[in-house]
Amino acid sequence: MKASIKLLTITTFAYFAFLQSKPAHAQTLAKNEDWLEKQFNKLVMDDDKDKDEAAKFTFKGCQMNMTVDSKDKDVSVGMNMSWQLKDVRKVTYKKDKDGQYTLLLDVPADKVKMAMNLGGFAGSFNSDGKDNKNKDNTTSLNLNTKDESVIKQIKQKLEESVQLCRQGKN
Repeated sequence: MKASIKLLTITTFAYFAFLQSKPAHAQTLAKNEDWLEKQFNKLVMDDDKDKDEAAKFTFKGCQMNMTVDSKDKDVSVGMNMSWQLKDVRKVTYKKDKDGQYTLLLDVPADKVKMAMNLGGFAGSFNSDGKDNKNKDNTTSLNLNTKDESVIKQIKQKLEESVQLCRQGKN
């Protein structure tokens, strides 16, 4: 009888521990994504450094979104790109000649969804997936910082979020 009570007690504690772990993963993912969203929106810069054309980043669960809107006197262009974090194969970074950093996300081209709006014309498309084994499927984000510790934090939080999304903890 005592063995069955002991087993019941252990099972109950294990069950409650399991229930508590799911919200912890969701909280970790949400905290990482809030932090990453702020960092990307603060640090990502366009090559021509035009603030009116800066990319805007949002995270919705395990989906990363990048929106770029550009308005000129003659034409307006909008572009949206999104991908699931679980599809990110690798996160790396490199130091540029000017001391700034570029973050590199390796995502298969067929996993990136794109929508574009040029003036009054709009369309959305995906790659056909023929190049999903291609090694050069990187999205590069130029970051306006010379602080490698910030880049390391971005990389770590992105990798952690990718792992959580692969485990289905969203």
